[in-house]
Amino acid sequence: MEPTIPRKYSLRAEMFKALAHPARIYILDKLRERPRCVCELAAEIGLEKSAASKHLSQLKEAGFVEDERRGTLVEYRLVAPCVLDMAACAEGTILENRRKRLEIPGEG
Repeated sequence: MEPTIPRKYSLRAEMFKALAHPARIYILDKLRERPRCVCELAAEIGLEKSAASKHLSQLKEAGFVEDERRGTLVEYRLVAPCVLDMAACAEGTILENRRKRLEIPGEG
């Protein structure tokens, strides 16, 4: 029997899938600083323009970024900066828990 999982959890899983590549998280971090075009992002993070564009497309589909056309230039901006705060919070908590597990009792 298939469990009944509310749709909101499927949507959340899709959001996390969009974050499942280091380049996409790096792109979000760069966009936190200011909006950028795909060519600028590609150059900054060392990707081909087509690869950067694909990553941006996935981030846009997930709702993390929006784009704005200005003539022939398309500029991307971060609309959910809280996702980077959540990642930093989780990373800090996980690293602290790992550090605690590695401590030897009675020393320190």
